[in-house]
Amino acid sequence: MMYQQVFVGVDGSPCSDLAVDAALAFAASTGKGRCTGCHVYAARMHRQRFEDMEPGLPERYQEEERLGSLRATHDDLISGGMALISDAYLAPLAAKAAARGVSFEPVTAEGRGYVEFLRLIREHRPDLAVLGATGHGEMPEVPLGSLAERALLYARERDLLLVRRPWNLRNRPIVVGVDGSGTSYAALARAAAIASAFDAPLEAVAVYDPFFHSGVFPVIADILPEEAQRRFDFPAQERLHDEIIDRGLEHLYRRNLERGAALARALGARVRTAVVAGKVCPQVHHHAAVRGAGLLVLGRYGLHREEESLIGSNTLNLARMSTTNVLVVAPPESPVAVPDLPSDATIPWTPEAESILARVPPFARGMARMAVEEHARDRGLSRVTEDTVRGVARRSGVGGGQDAGS
Repeated sequence: MMYQQVFVGVDGSPCSDLAVDAALAFAASTGKGRCTGCHVYAARMHRQRFEDMEPGLPERYQEEERLGSLRATHDDLISGGMALISDAYLAPLAAKAAARGVSFEPVTAEGRGYVEFLRLIREHRPDLAVLGATGHGEMPEVPLGSLAERALLYARERDLLLVRRPWNLRNRPIVVGVDGSGTSYAALARAAAIASAFDAPLEAVAVYDPFFHSGVFPVIADILPEEAQRRFDFPAQERLHDEIIDRGLEHLYRRNLERGAALARALGARVRTAVVAGKVCPQVHHHAAVRGAGLLVLGRYGLHREEESLIGSNTLNLARMSTTNVLVVAPPESPVAVPDLPSDATIPWTPEAESILARVPPFARGMARMAVEEHARDRGLSRVTEDTVRGVARRSGVGGGQDAGS
């Protein structure tokens, strides 16, 4: 479902102007959308700064009567001037909304920018909040502005669009990251709705990391005593990862992605998929950049969410480093119904084969079973026997290799 109520923060900066266009595009896409434009000004902060500077004023201005006159003049100029500036920021948005037939409401507030922005979106409860990725203080070294980053961290119950580029999805794909978590499927469902509304191509990408253990094992090997190294059997453990765990990870992420593709198709979207090996953040960033994505869509959290987490680390880093517009989707109130795929035909295991599998560490047992069954299917076998497992064990170190089953 597309967004109906859109809330956009404005400050007159270049990214803010781009955010206005994106917000109105969403509000106009259904013909029934509404847009609220917000500007926050900090008159009290300026008053405090003026008072802090008073001791440094020339002596002739230190008389209380004259100071009082200066304070009153300053307050009038700042409060009145900032209100005029707010109106000036919001007036073009109101005119653009009217031209597109979008219902518009202006809102102004006094206070700290991010505090008031968060308060207002909690109060207005929009379907989508939109911000420029940077404001007037934009610096090349800081790709995400302080207000945008704080909104990203603390607006946990709202979808948030961070805008860096002109809103244009014509022949530019919407790329969405899928890791099998409920929030990633919610992001995919939202991306599918946006793709349909804007007639944009949709691409879902899953990234798994087969390289982590390759760097960790040598470090562990260096610090363990020789006897512990023999007991741990590093060569066998590495083969276990190379042949079973990594292959199982790829199979798992591919299957999760296939379920996501089935969801997108059920929602009426055409979708391309890609499974990529590597670190999640750089690979998703690279994929979106190479594909010339007009929008990157991410779930707020991934598979390994903890209750204390404000946002997933990959989503946070991608929001910071992405060169395109980023939509961060909040966890849905109710889980997205994801289609089940037809399960692979069950292959029976002999008791001897099961006894060998039991020697695999519990954390890897499921992936080991998957890899052995895939090995059996590749060879047209009707069941998994002791010899089948030995064939995999000789390559991966599972179950002791040559003496497996003895």
